[in-house]
Amino acid sequence: MIFISLLLISISFTACHSSDDSKNKSTINLPDVLVCQPQIRGFQNTITVAGIATANQEVKLYAMEDGYVKMWKYDIGDMVKKGTILAILGNPEIMEEQEKAKAELEGDAAIYNRLQSVYKTTPELVPLEQVDEAKAKYGSALAAVNAISSEISYLTLTAPFDGIITNRYVDTGAVVQNGLTRPNTEPLFKIQDISVIRLNVSIPEINSPYITKGTPVNITFQDLPNTVLTAKVSRTAYGLSEDTKTMLVQIDLPNSDHKIHPGMFANVNFQISSADSTLSVPNQAIGSYEQQTFIYKVMPVDPSSANLNWENGVKSTVEKVNVQLGIRAAEYSQIKYAELKPEDRVVISGNAQCAEGTKVIAKEKESNTIH
Repeated sequence: MIFISLLLISISFTACHSSDDSKNKSTINLPDVLVCQPQIRGFQNTITVAGIATANQEVKLYAMEDGYVKMWKYDIGDMVKKGTILAILGNPEIMEEQEKAKAELEGDAAIYNRLQSVYKTTPELVPLEQVDEAKAKYGSALAAVNAISSEISYLTLTAPFDGIITNRYVDTGAVVQNGLTRPNTEPLFKIQDISVIRLNVSIPEINSPYITKGTPVNITFQDLPNTVLTAKVSRTAYGLSEDTKTMLVQIDLPNSDHKIHPGMFANVNFQISSADSTLSVPNQAIGSYEQQTFIYKVMPVDPSSANLNWENGVKSTVEKVNVQLGIRAAEYSQIKYAELKPEDRVVISGNAQCAEGTKVIAKEKESNTIH
């Protein structure tokens, strides 16, 4: 009887031990990964993008009438004011037409004045219809003279705004054509307003939501060492370029001393921040493959267990989650779009051992979260 009891006890102990061994074998070969919970945080970051300086205004001046260059008064590098005469053109044909039109106007005016005078004193001698006809002819001649005078005024080129002459394309005596009606004509001058510089910057799509009018920037130019300019974004295009998927941003820089030249390259440091606190994960949790960004999160194999001890390790299944990132800081990245909640846990170490559906032992640091 004693022998039978001992045998039963031995069998029972062996069964329990076998059960524990089976449970241990189910986890002993699983890789360990370190996890943490996503955190809600506000973001501030800086991004540096190259920019190029352009003139506040720039225009090439074309002739508005055919003619030849009688004289030019300003050359490359000369500062001019709005309305300053830059060049005068000649057109003998128009001048001849003006003399002819003036002569016809004088004759028509004399006839109209004489008939009108006679009609006022002795209306029975001159029909009203004849007076009206003379008046109409006089008006037509006057309009012709005014039109030719306008054409002659176009022979004088003036500066459309305060600026600097950056190119002169013609010399005295050169024949020029009307740029309004003839394509591929040559301009006479190029003028730029550089009292203010527009700094053009192309912002990548991922950063474009955070760059708005008034965003503070620090600017440096390679050609102006030891000079750091502070400014704010003056305007944004809002829309993205179809070709580059970038957004044009412009920054106005006062340039009364003309130190900044159009064409200079600049490094523009944007100080950006998110409007609200948003979900974030450590940068080491983020992976990328074929331009798709993702993270790995773990789901307990037995989520019904009331006492999941993450510090000691929880047997979990890996799930790959595609994400869209917002602001990227030195240690953390903002999650804009993802199937992710604050109570989830994401892999921050051991990512190389993870794939969709992989079984792992997920462990968490003692603080429960990564700060």
